[in-house]
Amino acid sequence: MAQAPWLIRSGTLVNPEGGEVIADLRVDDGRIAAVGAALPADGCQVYDARGKHVFPGFIDPHVHLGNYRPFGDDCVSETIAAAAGGITTIVQFLKVLQCRPTQASYHEILDEAIASFAARTSVDVTFHLALSTYEHMGEIPSYVERGLTSFKFYLGYKGNEAALRRGTVGVPDDLVYAGFQEIGRAPGAVALVHAENDELVRCFERAVADPERASFLEWANTRPALAEEEAVRRVCLFGMATGAPVYIVHLTSKEALAAVREFRHVSPAPIYVETCPHYLVLDKHQANGLPGATAKVIPPPRDPESREALWGGIASGAVDTVGSDHCAIELARKAHVWNGLPGFPGMETLAPLVVGEARRRGVPLPRVAAVLAYNAARIFGLLPRKGTLRIGADADLAILDLSREWTIRAAALYSSSHFTPYEGLRAGAYVDATFLRGQLIWRDGQVLAPRQGQVVLRHPS
Repeated sequence: MAQAPWLIRSGTLVNPEGGEVIADLRVDDGRIAAVGAALPADGCQVYDARGKHVFPGFIDPHVHLGNYRPFGDDCVSETIAAAAGGITTIVQFLKVLQCRPTQASYHEILDEAIASFAARTSVDVTFHLALSTYEHMGEIPSYVERGLTSFKFYLGYKGNEAALRRGTVGVPDDLVYAGFQEIGRAPGAVALVHAENDELVRCFERAVADPERASFLEWANTRPALAEEEAVRRVCLFGMATGAPVYIVHLTSKEALAAVREFRHVSPAPIYVETCPHYLVLDKHQANGLPGATAKVIPPPRDPESREALWGGIASGAVDTVGSDHCAIELARKAHVWNGLPGFPGMETLAPLVVGEARRRGVPLPRVAAVLAYNAARIFGLLPRKGTLRIGADADLAILDLSREWTIRAAALYSSSHFTPYEGLRAGAYVDATFLRGQLIWRDGQVLAPRQGQVVLRHPS
């Protein structure tokens, strides 16, 4: 059934491919149909966006649903939280061990996963596949044919039983390299890497005299920037040798960012960088002041100098995307620093924090729209459908009020976690409305149309 058309009236359109302009935007049949001044409103529902900024719907390229809670429950609650944050597309890390007792072929679970998401999600979703066997590597071409073109390799977590329980398998370099070889031969495919050297981490952990009484800062220092930088350099070499595009997930440190800059000068294959809001607004000293393992995430927040380097990377274009690394988890499971579980919720606060802080730092809003929407769409084969305000694109829109600051309180957020490491922080942007394929799904604190999301498969030309 065709949707009623919308006219978004007199908003400041933030175009990641151009600039900012005050204009009307018309939506017909779920697509952007026209952009211009004083467009006729005949037959349209009208959204008055005067004084507000209209972004392409945000894309969160780094989401973990079902890590700690039943997947179905997470899909319902957490995708509503995404919509509340102006996010219209998420990229879920699909892990076969969350669906089967063994590391089976993803062909065994793809139909099941697609159907499960389609029945529950309130935003659009696509998948990264976490690869861990030679069978997986050999099947990369067939996964690409199914419309899944991005593949995750965990360099850390080898032999980690707690990680296995959430489906995360650390893989040795022979498997990583074999996967890179296949990706280098598959047009449109991308290798995602959790870049961390576990062997180095174990060396630093041995220096902690009493882990049971360790502070957050002591724990964070067992996973130093050196462990990240070494792994980044290793996978960049693999990318150079195989032609595989490399996407470093959740990059944290100035050292690792400098390594990427070096390799970009000599690598024939692209190297992409993602960071996360917690590395942009927190440092390890601030995290040390939070209770227990509230801000525990792997890799940990770094020093203030790394935070500044990452913002410099966003401003310069060295950082391509920002993803939340969202996990729904109960705070009770994070009471103890050393044994507390890593991860926390972040989708609903991603854009308000990043947009607000970027404006404070003078980062142009089209650049912010690029790191929050356009670049993820470009890298992961979602353009021209997602991440843009082009005519013909899906009418995925995030309408923000940049004059409305608000204080982040977990009690007012939609995630089932009921806590946030950003408690009490001021956010410099408010999500006034979210449109998904031309349907108003969120407006001023109210969920209007849950479970309207679709699974989006990607078929690169």
